[in-house]
Amino acid sequence: MIHHISGRVFEKNPVYVVLETSGIGFDIKIPLSTYEVVPKVGDSCSLYTYLHSTQDDTKLFGFSTKAEKELFLMLIGVSGVGPKIALSILSTLTISTFAKAIQRSDEITIAKVPGLGKKSAQRLIVELKDSVLKLTDHIDSATDTLSDQRLVEAESALQSLGFNIKDIRRELNLLPEDILSLPTERIIKESIKRIYQKSK
Repeated sequence: MIHHISGRVFEKNPVYVVLETSGIGFDIKIPLSTYEVVPKVGDSCSLYTYLHSTQDDTKLFGFSTKAEKELFLMLIGVSGVGPKIALSILSTLTISTFAKAIQRSDEITIAKVPGLGKKSAQRLIVELKDSVLKLTDHIDSATDTLSDQRLVEAESALQSLGFNIKDIRRELNLLPEDILSLPTERIIKESIKRIYQKSK
C-alpha cells in the first residue's frame, strides 16, 4: 500500500489532484474537504493515500489528514458503501458532524449526503456506532474544513479575538445542531462560552 505521496501540485480540481514527484504524475481522487486545503498549482503538497483495487479498476485516493483517511477506510468497509459514496460523505459532512450523527443515530443528517438513502444511513449507524469512537482523538486536532459560511466567519472572528485556532475548531466542530442553525453572532458567543468553560 502507498501510505502517502509528497510532490508538486501539477493540477487540481474538486474531485482530483495530480501530484508530480520524480517526474511522475499521480492522479489522486480526493474529497472536497481535501481539495479546499490543497495548495495552489506549483506548490508542494503531501497527502495520505489509499490504493483501491478491484477486478475492473485501480484508483488512488488522497486525504489531507489521517482522520479523513481512517474514516474513508471505515466507510468502504461497510456493506454497500464504495469509494464513491465514501468520498461523497467526506465532501458533504465534516468528520465531527458525521461522527456525532452516528453516535446520536441521526439518520436525517446522514441521509442528506448525495447517493445515500434512509436505509443506507441506518446501516452506517448500526455498523459504525462503535468504530467512530476511534476518531475522537483525531477530531480534536484535525483541521476539519468548515463549509458553512457562518462557521467560517465565526472562526475568523474568534481568531481576531485572540483565541487559539485548535480550541476554536474543536468547539465549532462539536457545536450541536440547534446552535449551528443560529446567526453567526450567537455561534460566536456560544463558542466563547464553551472555550472559557473548558479553560477553567
